[in-house]
Amino acid sequence: MDGAPKALRAPPTRSAFAFAGPLLRMAMLTALLSLSLSAAPLQVAVLPFENATSDPELEVLRRGLADLLVTDLIGNEPIVVVERGRFDEVLKELKLQQTKYFDPEKTVRIGKVLGATHVIACTLVGVKPLHVTARVIDVSKRQAVLSTQVTGKPDDIFELEQQLVRQLVELLRAKFSGTTSGHASLETVLTYAQGADLADRGLLEEAKSKLAEAVRSGPDFTLAKEKYGEVLKALREAQKKRGTALDERSVTLRAHLTSQLGKAPLERALAARMGLANLALLELSRRIGAKKDAARYVPPEARADVERLEASFVEHATALVSELRAARGKHLDPALSDEDAALSEQSFGLDVSKWDFASPTSVAIDLGAFLGSGWTPYRSDVPQFAVRPRSVAQVEAAKKWFELAAKELPLDEPKGETGLSSRLANEHAELLVLLGRREEAVAQWQGFLDAHPTAEDFPVFSKKLEAVMLLDDDAEREERQVKGCDAAVLEPALATRTWRAKGRAGLVGLSEALLKCGKKDARFASAAWTLPGAELRRVADCEGYELHRARALKAGVTLESCQ
Repeated sequence: MDGAPKALRAPPTRSAFAFAGPLLRMAMLTALLSLSLSAAPLQVAVLPFENATSDPELEVLRRGLADLLVTDLIGNEPIVVVERGRFDEVLKELKLQQTKYFDPEKTVRIGKVLGATHVIACTLVGVKPLHVTARVIDVSKRQAVLSTQVTGKPDDIFELEQQLVRQLVELLRAKFSGTTSGHASLETVLTYAQGADLADRGLLEEAKSKLAEAVRSGPDFTLAKEKYGEVLKALREAQKKRGTALDERSVTLRAHLTSQLGKAPLERALAARMGLANLALLELSRRIGAKKDAARYVPPEARADVERLEASFVEHATALVSELRAARGKHLDPALSDEDAALSEQSFGLDVSKWDFASPTSVAIDLGAFLGSGWTPYRSDVPQFAVRPRSVAQVEAAKKWFELAAKELPLDEPKGETGLSSRLANEHAELLVLLGRREEAVAQWQGFLDAHPTAEDFPVFSKKLEAVMLLDDDAEREERQVKGCDAAVLEPALATRTWRAKGRAGLVGLSEALLKCGKKDARFASAAWTLPGAELRRVADCEGYELHRARALKAGVTLESCQ
């Protein structure tokens, strides 16, 4: 009978009913049903919920609520729940889609392939109030044998699911041993469901972001934590596989490029040198999981490989400065051989040798920016990112490269142009802002403005200078908005401007100011922790972030770790 409990296959003898009265026969049937549901393990499969409400936003809950139900039914003996992963495999085997509705025929087919004795099908009905109905389908009988319903507000969806679990356990004559999925609000469950759906579709990075949000908003939501851990593990495995293949391609390309250093033609040798420098950055990007236009904090225990790759980039960029000096005055167009260009494109999807407008001065500026602020060159095909924190030795080396760039500048910048002068002043000033030496940064920008009053970057630098000194209109407007508890100010730009002008101390002050407004408006209370925290993470100031996180914890707010 397709895996049905043994008791279901052994009906009472005919003579037992023949001499029993109606009430006794009813009692015997009830006892039989109870025995059939408890004498052997019940193999139960849970279908995705059907959304029969008028609210399309609840559609994403179909998978999320099924996950909750599966988790909370586990451990209630003799119920044995079919794992979600096995359910997905069977859908693929049967070439079925996770459609909005599974008809009886499909439901029975799924149950049989899974080896399930019973299938639970749930439906969301109405919105205000929300009804959650559940049918228990006996696979051997090909029909629903039990049903139940819970009713409440959509915001109480988690509590409704918990009630449903209790009722199903009772109907299945199982022993209720509690639920394990945790507790969360409707918003958190929706976020979790979105993350789970993204994970199902293989979009692991996006799923990671959504699930992290669910974990932050629902610290007691155990299921979200477990799913988040699964996604992180899957990402690590995927990275290992990609990493192995990438390592092999990197070794091959590096060998090709190294063999061409110092050889004719000069264009090929220079391209090889640029390629080796960029190859180090590509490997570094992969090693730290860098994101485009973002700074990444690397803890001390993970710095060994990072320092090796940083040293490789600095080595080749330093050599490139010398080689470009020797070639100064020659009209060169560095390019890889057709074979290496094809290998680079096939392996990395970009030209590793690209380093536009390279000159001794520009590469020296790039070295200063990389060593001081951690930013990689933006004139290559490698997506720009930053590595932090920087060591004292790296910052000191950055200053020397900026000094060298200033000496080389007159030889490389055409008369009447200010592109290199502008970059040098700006990169040096940004390093000083990062170090908290804002007065010196102002001096760098002001020096450029004084020397080049008609430069194209004049208004940009003027704006930066005023912002750091809190002299611009935006600063005055934002100060008034914060004091007046105007919600229009609750944007990331506020924290960014505060950090640039006042650093960590400014973000602490911003947090305190927002908390005062939080007494009247809960949005400010939340922003008091999220805005400064996000900015500290953006600039990869993990030390400052952990201090901020500790203050939040004292206030009863849990923030995720900087890692």
